[in-house]
Amino acid sequence: MIIELNKIPNTGLLIDEEVFLEKELYKNASILDIKELHVSGNINYDYENNLTLNLETNGKFILQDAITLDPIEYPFSCLIEEKVENLEETCGDFYEKSKNTLDISEILWENIVLEIPISATKASTNILKTAGSGWELTEEKKNEIDPRLAKLAELLDHGKE
Repeated sequence: MIIELNKIPNTGLLIDEEVFLEKELYKNASILDIKELHVSGNINYDYENNLTLNLETNGKFILQDAITLDPIEYPFSCLIEEKVENLEETCGDFYEKSKNTLDISEILWENIVLEIPISATKASTNILKTAGSGWELTEEKKNEIDPRLAKLAELLDHGKE
């Protein structure tokens, strides 16, 4: 999303549009895709002539289900409040001085990446496997003594008397 900095009016530039992020940005993240990414808000200059971004982003991550490995949709939203003080130093790769433009895709991505969950699932507990080849899910039984340690328990009981 490229912003022409010299065309930002004194009242600020209002943004309300769908945005497409390049897959290269999130190829190393656990995201399969990002859909319906919508950005709204304003971009303006403050009294010190610094660029300020007040944006809200909404969209859907397409993630891999942690249990079934199927693709699932995970909705997200985040508020972006950024103050860019020195464009050349802060956004060097994304700021073109000759055209006076700034690509804010990287700023969007830096904030969106914080919304990625560690794991997500839509699977309900009734379809989960409780046993497989060489494994079984059991509930922990309390106060049950391991038969290999039964003699030790008897010795400990004698010590209490």
